Amino acid sequence: VYPRLNGQHSEYSLSQLNLFRLEKRTNDEGVMMRIRKYRDSDLKDVARLISKTFGRFNSGEGSKKSVKNYIDTYTPLKKNLARIKENFDKCSIFYVAVAGEKIIGIVRGREDKIVNLFVVGEYHKRGVARGLVVKFEKTAKGMGGKSIKINSSLYAIPFYEKMDYKKVGSISKLFGLNVQKMRRGL
Repeated sequence: VYPRLNGQHSEYSLSQLNLFRLEKRTNDEGVMMRIRKYRDSDLKDVARLISKTFGRFNSGEGSKKSVKNYIDTYTPLKKNLARIKENFDKCSIFYVAVAGEKIIGIVRGREDKIVNLFVVGEYHKRGVARGLVVKFEKTAKGMGGKSIKINSSLYAIPFYEKMDYKKVGSISKLFGLNVQKMRRGL
């Protein structure tokens, strides 16, 4: 996916196309964003993003206790940081979307599964999640992945369907939270 070129100066167009080729720029639908690999120094910001975003958009998708446990798991308190890092380190694929210096989205998992995809609310429907998933899928395919599965939140089902993920079975419980198993071939 490349930017529109109509009316752009040739030098600018060439520089932007080179940035796309080098994957240092994406077609971000109004968000000046870049996607880069997760760094250990991102841990607190990523954990906070997961905790807050889950609380805002997924709080009705399970028992109060299960929702609280999920939010608490990623709340970046000193006592949680080692466990959060251990969970993050299990993921062979981990990207963050950054606007300026702010992390606005994350995707993590392995070559056959997306474990988490979260985007800050004000960046929903602006291409951030799509950019993260496309980057994730490209990396997974390069690692030999044949398909990607996910335990989608109910809130995210329409997004994944637009990304050509298909429902597998019916809604089930995972740690007391409602999820929809989904899959997409690469």
